[in-house]
Amino acid sequence: MEVARALRAARAAAVAAWLLLSSSPAAAAPARWHFSFGKWQISIFFERKEGLGDATRLLVEAGAGRFVFLSEQDPSFRDSTESIRRLPDGETFSRRLVLSSFEEIPSCSSVRAPDACVVFTGANGSFGAPISGFAGDPGAPLRARAAGLVSPGMRDALFALAPILPAVAEFGSYTADFLGLVWPGRFPGAQKFRRGIRKPGCAFDATFGYPCDADARRREEKRFEGVAP
Repeated sequence: MEVARALRAARAAAVAAWLLLSSSPAAAAPARWHFSFGKWQISIFFERKEGLGDATRLLVEAGAGRFVFLSEQDPSFRDSTESIRRLPDGETFSRRLVLSSFEEIPSCSSVRAPDACVVFTGANGSFGAPISGFAGDPGAPLRARAAGLVSPGMRDALFALAPILPAVAEFGSYTADFLGLVWPGRFPGAQKFRRGIRKPGCAFDATFGYPCDADARRREEKRFEGVAP
């Protein structure tokens, strides 16, 4: 039942995003924000490229460590990939969700419409399955298989991140139909937003290997001119 609701929500989100995109410019200048939540902080970078779709990168520093979250959607918003990369070792866990037109994707060969195809990839391999296959007690083998794609250290790091994920809307793509498919008890999907403090982020981003360009630095300097750090 939870997976069915997630699938319906994913389809509804895809339609809403398509409607928004159809009335917005095909491409927009990249935008970035940085917020502090006390014991953890996040930088958000959003970019829309004409003909390629949207990409949102989250740089996260928390008690669980440092992580790069990346969400990419094609222009139809029916094919999206979310990944979580842990630093400094670089271990990555990703989930690709394809709502339709997945017949030519080898990992989705066992999936039949109107189901959606989900492809998990981690340090220990990759596999695809119908998203409905993760539901309830019958979904336990698939959930165990997906959980086995990550190392114990990566699993524990993801579990340690669980308490902060409900706080920011951009984390929503990583809960219900990603981590929540694999560990539903740890990542139930419900969000409870918190208000962070907007702060400069270029220096923070640079420590992750994503320095601001000159224009972004000028915009940040102008915005925070005269503001106490």
